[in-house]
Amino acid sequence: MKLAEAIEIQIARKRSASCRYSEGAYVLRAFSRSIGDVQLEHVTPDAVKLFIGAGRSANVQRKRHGVLRSFYEYWAARGEISKPPLPSSVPKVTRMFVPYIYTRAEIEKLLTVTPLSQQKCWCTMSAQTFRTLLLFLYGTGLRLGEALRLEYQHLNMAEALLTIEQTKFYKSRLVPIGPYVHRILANHLAQQKTKKASFVFQSESGHPLKLDTVDGSFQRLRRLAGIVRSDSMTYKPRVHDLRHTFAVHRLITWYEQGKDVQQLLPALSTYLGHVNLSATQQYLTMTPELLQKASERFEQYALTGVRHGR
Repeated sequence: MKLAEAIEIQIARKRSASCRYSEGAYVLRAFSRSIGDVQLEHVTPDAVKLFIGAGRSANVQRKRHGVLRSFYEYWAARGEISKPPLPSSVPKVTRMFVPYIYTRAEIEKLLTVTPLSQQKCWCTMSAQTFRTLLLFLYGTGLRLGEALRLEYQHLNMAEALLTIEQTKFYKSRLVPIGPYVHRILANHLAQQKTKKASFVFQSESGHPLKLDTVDGSFQRLRRLAGIVRSDSMTYKPRVHDLRHTFAVHRLITWYEQGKDVQQLLPALSTYLGHVNLSATQQYLTMTPELLQKASERFEQYALTGVRHGR
């Protein structure tokens, strides 16, 4: 069996199991291009090692190693190869990614300078659309791709519900929106200059917005707002971090309301479209404010023996 054929079978198998597998498919196809049109069993350990570690960071090497390990274990189990040609070890990742959690003051600052960030004539996204998109992402916790794929047919404004399709894990879900998000979304729809396009967030010319367009505009906006990391992380604050911020701020609100946070976590996980609770827990970076609320809750429990929400 040729390597390219085996790779396409693996990609189809993963996707048939309700897995988008976009990153894995990208790695495998890059591997195929690197190795060439050879038989699966003729790939050498040296060629695999070169692909995994050719000037890449430790994190990228680990991801590539993991994708190839899964690929080769599958074909080894089916007798197509005798032994996976993988390196025995991969570099350790010494620094984990930590999302940036915006303060409410920082979000207000981003919104204030939005018109300045969109003044260039070459920008395809209006300041009004950009501001609404930022508020929408912060108010719903949606992934940026989910928001940009949102069409008019997915809106039920009468019942304040969104239908989210084509998610990360091929699972559709209903997302209720609160009065504030409903109001800004209704205002946005009323101000759309063209009704030809079916997408909620579109360019000035009526075309759906691209991820790169929003990412580029956000980095320009972030610099204008003067928002930088003060910790040791090298990752710059991203637009996707609004999703993490939504989750953290929701927990803080629940703590302030005296809710049983542990009992509500599964609901938050479902709302965010995660397949399990551990995925949601990775979003909950322990900010000073969240840590303080959790400490206050634990202190009260330690003194009284009574849990909130019970």
